[in-house]
Amino acid sequence: MSERISRLCDELRIKLHGLDRRLESLKSNGAASFNHSQDALESQLDRVEQRIYDHRAAVEAANARAKTWVAEKKSGLHALHVSQNGRDKAYLLDAQADEAETYAEAAFELAAAAADEAILAVLQALLARNKADQAAFPEMDEPR
Repeated sequence: MSERISRLCDELRIKLHGLDRRLESLKSNGAASFNHSQDALESQLDRVEQRIYDHRAAVEAANARAKTWVAEKKSGLHALHVSQNGRDKAYLLDAQADEAETYAEAAFELAAAAADEAILAVLQALLARNKADQAAFPEMDEPR
């Protein structure tokens, strides 16, 4: 495995672990959402929205790289580079590997962005559920 792919796999593993921790936290907060502070949920929502906003340029670039790679694969441009010369063939295969690694990097970036979007949706659902519960049971919102 190339060093670049190895690094990408390690980075993805770290991102997935972080996402898993955040999702577990949301799940446990969701179980107690009726008693959970609206302010705390809104604060978490603001952080996720900011993270999505901060990464939007990188996500747009990753999306463009992924679309370009897919379009080139569909058009058959990679197949046109078949050569009988072993050196040329090795060069072209190495270039294809580089392109595939670039695509993998873009796909990893898009996967992390999709996870952030899912977390955003979960937080929005928790906030809406919390507000619905407060409207249905206003006595639970009063101090005791």
